[in-house]
Amino acid sequence: MWQLLKKMFVGPEPPPVEPDGEAIHFDEDGFTRSSHLIRTMGWRQSWRWDEITAFGFAFSPAMFPDPWFGDYMESQWFFTVKGETGPENIYFDVEWLDIDSLPPVLLEHMPGLDLEVLRRGLAAAAVGFHNYEGAGRWIGWQRAKPRKRSRTAKVPTRPKAAKRPSQAK
Repeated sequence: MWQLLKKMFVGPEPPPVEPDGEAIHFDEDGFTRSSHLIRTMGWRQSWRWDEITAFGFAFSPAMFPDPWFGDYMESQWFFTVKGETGPENIYFDVEWLDIDSLPPVLLEHMPGLDLEVLRRGLAAAAVGFHNYEGAGRWIGWQRAKPRKRSRTAKVPTRPKAAKRPSQAK
């Protein structure tokens, strides 16, 4: 009885989250990718904007072949981030972002994002999941590398004159 009254006043409960579902989130702080597996393994889920060094699209052979169709190509967005051992790529499904309506916060933190480069990658993927010749990576934004400071050349100093033993007798 109470459950029925609760449903009438509060509404139906949201469907349970799929255990293997993935969530992608962009905000002022950065990018978050979370799933049941990521949380269970204790892997990192969030990256600040200043840790992200590149954003792009990848069209490559899937890691595991489909049991019915065999090998196929996979479309994914990716971020390159500063990892503990060097650059690390964070991939997520192409369906999470629409090139025509990217999140405003993503555009704000990636000035100069080249959408045409990304559209070329999406066009290669649109040919089909057996377009092996279309494989590639298209980087739409990359953080400018900091300029190395030039070292000032040291002015060579004159060598000190060696003291000679006196020749006077």
